Amino acid sequence: MAEMDEMTRGAFQEAGNIGMGHLATSLSKMVNRDVKIDIPTVEMLSLEEIITRASDGKNKSVVGIHLKLSGDVSGGTLVLLPKFSALSFSDLLMKKPIGTTAKIEELQIRKLREMGVNLCSAYMRVVNDFLGITLKVGDPSIEVNMEGVSEFIETEIGEMADDFIVVKGEAKIPSTNSKNEFNMLFEPGSSDVIMAAIMKKMMG
Repeated sequence: MAEMDEMTRGAFQEAGNIGMGHLATSLSKMVNRDVKIDIPTVEMLSLEEIITRASDGKNKSVVGIHLKLSGDVSGGTLVLLPKFSALSFSDLLMKKPIGTTAKIEELQIRKLREMGVNLCSAYMRVVNDFLGITLKVGDPSIEVNMEGVSEFIETEIGEMADDFIVVKGEAKIPSTNSKNEFNMLFEPGSSDVIMAAIMKKMMG
């Protein structure tokens, strides 16, 4: 697997920083709570590594929301929620006390799908503006499986590529300990397009 140089990593991280800032603002409005974000990480990961991390222990992802990206580059967005976060976000989105939702059913799935679309749109809109490229967000796919969403991830992104540039950010609700993991996935060939856009931006 090819490694990224520091300039490429920095370019993707800068785009991720801007995207996560707008994502946090959008999420805060949806749940009417303060939202904290970490500095995004940028890694080259195989499909297998992405699945393994999503299946990890107590933070195992049980809700997956995927939106395909097309346009100047190819990729996707992947929102992953562990069990506690999926339940508490359902409560927040429906304006109920945390701990009310015990099971994710059709109403909760609809609310989580709407959240995923809104977050991806907020993220990608500002990234588009910053980079000056076109990234179109496709229709959302969602799976809720309390045993994990490994098969969902493999089905949704497995046909796109074997390896991905992954820009990962987390949005957390401090008062609830809930987290929303947001992954922007790019096929490795996208790095040239992103770098060219960054350099053009820097040179004015």
